[in-house]
Amino acid sequence: MPHYFFNTSNGSPHIDDVGMDLPGIDAARREAVRYGGSLLSDDPDMVMQDNGLRIDVLDEAGSPCFAMRVVIEG
Repeated sequence: MPHYFFNTSNGSPHIDDVGMDLPGIDAARREAVRYGGSLLSDDPDMVMQDNGLRIDVLDEAGSPCFAMRVVIEG
């Protein structure tokens, strides 16, 4: 099963050094949404800092798979 890492940034970076095994990229996308929702539920103000919340998802080799960004516009 592929292993993915979910690094976050909302002004200061947080490197995920544990990651998680998931069946594939679609599951990693869903997990990124769940993880982001959890972070925002705990601290909704984080999207108002700098450039919002960004989650960079990397594979087990450290290669970028995709990024999710939550910002407030307007």
